[in-house]
Amino acid sequence: MKNIAVVCGGYSGERVVSMRSAAMVMENIDRSKFQPTQIVIEESRWYARLGEQEFDVNRNDFSVQIQQGIIRFDGVFMMIHGTPGENGLMQGYFEMIGLPCTTGDVLNMALTFNKKATTRALGAMGYRVAKSVVVRKEEEISAESLVVQVGLPCFVKPNCGGSSIGTSKVSDVNELLSAIERARNEDEDILIEEFISGREVTCGVIVIDGKPTALPVTEIVSENEFFDFQAKYEGKSQEITPAPISSAHYERVQNLAARIYSDLNCGGMIRVDFLLPDEEPCVIEVNTVPGFSAASIIPQQAAAMGMDKTTLITTVIDASL
Repeated sequence: MKNIAVVCGGYSGERVVSMRSAAMVMENIDRSKFQPTQIVIEESRWYARLGEQEFDVNRNDFSVQIQQGIIRFDGVFMMIHGTPGENGLMQGYFEMIGLPCTTGDVLNMALTFNKKATTRALGAMGYRVAKSVVVRKEEEISAESLVVQVGLPCFVKPNCGGSSIGTSKVSDVNELLSAIERARNEDEDILIEEFISGREVTCGVIVIDGKPTALPVTEIVSENEFFDFQAKYEGKSQEITPAPISSAHYERVQNLAARIYSDLNCGGMIRVDFLLPDEEPCVIEVNTVPGFSAASIIPQQAAAMGMDKTTLITTVIDASL
């Protein structure tokens, strides 16, 4: 039986989502194959949570000393959304101590956490992406100049961040600077991205029998102006799986998602978000530690192809360890 560290927490506003995702793994992991331990990563402390007790993690080798002895792990199920689990920091640590993890490597995670770098790389590979510009810390900002480059409406996002925290849709040039300041609560570098009108879909990818395999496609219909934090996590959206789109679009999205997995050297499970303005999907974002609570999209997509949560978790671990 393999000892699995279910790593969660983190340093960002996505911590609450991470804790929900870890709870889903702990509840559904196959305990006839794996012995899971929840590990919480905080800026001041790393600790294992065993029932009502907490035990500090030895950062030299990621072991945990408990009354019965030392717990040593065979692998990590990464459930930190945001820093330091989705941007390559934890992956670098685990690579140095030789502990396999259910994500891509340092380069893959660092690249995909940076939205501008990701779209630049995907654009260079021939994928369709939205026009965007990054406003860096201390940079002099001209709202009018930004609008000339990306148009209105546009999206203002933290360049490195997730769960739509700090993201705004801006329709008036006079709202742009305040939206940039809101985003700066999450990141110093801000992405200003063109608005593309089209149906929003998303597709998960996992590895089955050694091959990146696209899950069923989901259409997202938000009750809010866009798929924001409330729509994602507080029930303000419809997530329709399989997506009621044309068979050509459906197949194209799945093929693109699986190709992106390989082209960016991803690992574990990912989710790729698209817009469908016309016959060619536009890639919006690559999520390398996607939400994994009971209500999240990846488990919904797996269920649509007849895979329960326990089998999904096992598949991800087996492909990574």
